[in-house]
Amino acid sequence: MAKIVPDSISLTTHHLHLCFTETDAVLSSGTGFVYAHEGACYLVTNWHNVSGRHPTTGDCLSDTLAVPNMLSTMFRSKEQPANCIRHHLPLFGDDRMSKPLWYEHPVHGHTVDVVVLPLSDTIQSSRALFAINAIDFDAQFSEEVADDAFIVGYPFSEMPYLQLPIWKRASIASEPSVELDKLPKMLVDTATRPGLSGSPVVMQRVGIHGMSNGVVKGLEIIGRIRNFVGVYSGRLGADEEKAQLGIVWKARVIREIIEGKVTGTAPHGT
Repeated sequence: MAKIVPDSISLTTHHLHLCFTETDAVLSSGTGFVYAHEGACYLVTNWHNVSGRHPTTGDCLSDTLAVPNMLSTMFRSKEQPANCIRHHLPLFGDDRMSKPLWYEHPVHGHTVDVVVLPLSDTIQSSRALFAINAIDFDAQFSEEVADDAFIVGYPFSEMPYLQLPIWKRASIASEPSVELDKLPKMLVDTATRPGLSGSPVVMQRVGIHGMSNGVVKGLEIIGRIRNFVGVYSGRLGADEEKAQLGIVWKARVIREIIEGKVTGTAPHGT
């Protein structure tokens, strides 16, 4: 059997199941990924995944009207990364579900549909964690409209083989330098499924890079470049007319959330 060598970006992702422990119910599935900052690791995903509510309307996303109080996912063994161990991560610090353990954006709150959940010291010391910001991206090149992009995550609730994600192709559909709705977000053109919510989005471009207005200066790079763009959080609107456009929150919001350390909004308070 040929040796399996996953892409380093694939290893950063985690297949999430959002659960309500009182009824042993799995309410939904989604995607998260690891981000490192100042010696600590965090799990990044969407607010609507951990809260079970729509970030704008506050409507409950589950037909049962329940919201999750626990996140279940797999972490890789340090000794053998192909072996995965399931961990159950509490989302609240109390039984009333009034004290979220995640952080939200310090300025925009959960309007920015991204949260970071600090990982315990036990997980950080005993499991192999692959942080997306530890990857050597080509950060000197900025993403541009019409660039290829990939949403890397878990579109289905079933456990994938070796816990490896699907790479869903997209293209950057709005000018990345523009703040849509005066928020740190952009749009991508793709058809996706709900399970991809919380996925990292990676720009990819193949060709000659670094030209100035199409003119070769001799310092260009030829080949493939990649850059971490942000966090996918679902399609724009619910109608079919907008179904092919998805929202991506820009990568910088992750660091802003971690450094802001603003405690999350309880779903019952929306």
